[in-house]
Amino acid sequence: MIRQTTRAIMARINGQRAFQSVAEISTYHRIQASTGYRAAADRVLEKMKRWGFDAKILSYPAKEHVIFGTYPSFEEWDCKGAYCDLVSPSYKRLADFDAIPISVIQKSAPCDYTEEPIELVMLDKGLEESAYRGVDFSGKLVFVRGNIDKVYHWLVEERGAAGLITDFVLQDPHVRERHDQSDTLRYTSFWWKPWQKRAFGFVVSPREGDKLAALCEEMKARKEAILVRCKVDSSLYTGHIEDVTAFLPGETEEEILLVGHLCHPRSSANDNASGSSCCMEAMLTLKQMIDDGVLPPLKRGVRMLLVPEFTGTYAYLESIGDKVKRIKAAFNLDMVGGRQDHGYGPITITDLPLATPSFVSDAAGVVLDEIKRQVTGMMPESYCPLWNSHMTEFSGGSDHVVLSDPKTNVPCLMMGQWPDKYYHTSTDTLDRVDPYILSRSAGLAAGYAYGLANLEPADVGDICNTGLQRAAIYLTDLQTKMTRGTLDPKFYKGRVLLYTNWRLDSIDTYKNWVDVDQEELEAEKARVLALVKAVCGFDPLRPVKTIVTRRQAEKYSLVAARTQNVPVMMNKLQNMFDKELNAEIDAFCSKYMATLGHAVSLAVDYRIDGKRTTAEIARDIAYEFGVYAPEAIDAYVRLLIKLNYAQEVK
Repeated sequence: MIRQTTRAIMARINGQRAFQSVAEISTYHRIQASTGYRAAADRVLEKMKRWGFDAKILSYPAKEHVIFGTYPSFEEWDCKGAYCDLVSPSYKRLADFDAIPISVIQKSAPCDYTEEPIELVMLDKGLEESAYRGVDFSGKLVFVRGNIDKVYHWLVEERGAAGLITDFVLQDPHVRERHDQSDTLRYTSFWWKPWQKRAFGFVVSPREGDKLAALCEEMKARKEAILVRCKVDSSLYTGHIEDVTAFLPGETEEEILLVGHLCHPRSSANDNASGSSCCMEAMLTLKQMIDDGVLPPLKRGVRMLLVPEFTGTYAYLESIGDKVKRIKAAFNLDMVGGRQDHGYGPITITDLPLATPSFVSDAAGVVLDEIKRQVTGMMPESYCPLWNSHMTEFSGGSDHVVLSDPKTNVPCLMMGQWPDKYYHTSTDTLDRVDPYILSRSAGLAAGYAYGLANLEPADVGDICNTGLQRAAIYLTDLQTKMTRGTLDPKFYKGRVLLYTNWRLDSIDTYKNWVDVDQEELEAEKARVLALVKAVCGFDPLRPVKTIVTRRQAEKYSLVAARTQNVPVMMNKLQNMFDKELNAEIDAFCSKYMATLGHAVSLAVDYRIDGKRTTAEIARDIAYEFGVYAPEAIDAYVRLLIKLNYAQEVK
């Protein structure tokens, strides 16, 4: 029974042991496809083998023009050292790779201006090229006070800048603003396209950026140059990308997957040394309890997979081919150990997309509820948790979006933490991580994995009750969203219909796991329908008035089927095609991606099934995400057909 095994697991989970793993992993500079990442992977492998696991490193080519399904590989990067010194009008060290690795823009090309200093100039009129007509940037280091992605093409590739230096930081309202990050450096990286001109770059904090900007203005007024000496001792070359896997075998070939991304710069303690370490801790705890006879042997195996984010997941799925069918469910752990009194929000479980029905999120809800039952409340039957947690609707941002694709068909939740004040910055350090929160996250992962691995028919009722409770919360929240104006009323009934069908289909998925009586499942469906009618006031199985006009239905009648079993990442497509096709991709992104966004475009992929028209896909996307964009979605599907990632179905 899931609750009983979860309680037993929580008695054995060791947050301090997980914290030690975070401390070890966070000492490595773990950029994807790099010597630092490989060293971290080797360290994890050694530890898992020492703990008695069947563990190994899986290696894939880090090489341009290699594609894992729909995701491009890239060259390995090694940086032996780098620095940037202001030398005129005065001396100051601006960046030092050995001191703070992310003071260098990751994947920087090599440079050497130790003998002949390079001139530094500032973009002082914004980021638009039109503001700098007649300005000579050729061979100079340019100070960019904004997102370097917005200037790289025109500034480096067209106007000949040698390198960039930036003080740009991401700002999230109510979470972190520029003044909160005065001494913070943002993790910044180049992601090279095969044909792209390459440059180098450095990162400074907002405080140092303000000082540098003032100096630039002063020296410009005096008509004197600012000079720096800098060097980047780096190389880009054909190499390797590594996943680390460890396995606890079960009685069958089926398995449950725990995923965490091992990559990111030093320290990147919460993102994501925490997720990787909690996967390791969950695996060790389960192994020890099974070896000691505290838990019965596994019916399904449990596998840990630590990856370079996205890249390693795509590569792994391509390498195992049809064996993906053995993976019954997964849990992706991404930022799960931050101190909740120190700039970090609740541990959050992100649900499945409504295109992927499964009961596994309700099973996670049972495990979470049991872990939260810590302190008796003011009444004997009440309880109070000592930590904050939350279950929320599907969103993107990590490896779960790849696995949860209906064509991959591995229902994968994400465990994360939001808000996170420090992620992708130099201040994501070990002191931000809490061993207690690690123990909750590792226990949640272990309880989920073991509960599904040894699921019993007796668990179904408890999971269904949790699902019904969650459905009531979801449906009443929809009404609150309408009251607050965050859900367009014209999408309301469609959202209810979509969610109800997802709930009913999720109940059917029990049959793929345990021997359960069909009458029991039908009774559960009846409870769901009764709840929807009671909360929403209408029959959810009756067709609702469509938002698609007759003209739109005729115009957007294209039906297509995908040719790959994994989704497309729009921000990676340019790395894979020639300049002509890249121009078309650019044009599409410029016109439509601000409307769709990456999470919605992924959800469009999920529905390109050879049955729905683009108008019907647009309708369902509007119901789930509140974005009605039939023109954009039709254009997206046509683009995938042109790229051979989909084919038209007549």
